[in-house]
Amino acid sequence: MPLTAYEPGTLKGLIDSTPAESILLHLRDEYAKRTLPEKGVDSVVAYDCPRTQLMVRTAVKGTQVGTHFHTVCDEYVIVVGGKGEILVNGEWKPVKMGDVHVCPRGIVHDTRALEENLQYLSIFTPHLPAGTDINWL
Repeated sequence: MPLTAYEPGTLKGLIDSTPAESILLHLRDEYAKRTLPEKGVDSVVAYDCPRTQLMVRTAVKGTQVGTHFHTVCDEYVIVVGGKGEILVNGEWKPVKMGDVHVCPRGIVHDTRALEENLQYLSIFTPHLPAGTDINWL
């Protein structure tokens, strides 16, 4: 049984521990087991809970995601490999491993991989609603 911050039943309703266990991702392994499409974005949901969603993604060389915004959730993009560009406040900015883009809901953004694949994590908070929260422009 996972160690929690409370004894089960003693703080019922005060701590939402859904799911009941944490995870550890080995990104090198996650990316190694993927078969990438010829174009577009490969995206796998690695963690899903009522409050947050984590996607492990690769934008294939030559791909532009498409200009969009979210109405419900904020998106955090953490670049973990490759190089590309992210549309930040109306300007394309170069990104590489270690860069983080914080995009509040309602802010227009986009991602593109130009000369090589771009590996990144997308964290949505709160969780993406059923269907989608992508509003294309």
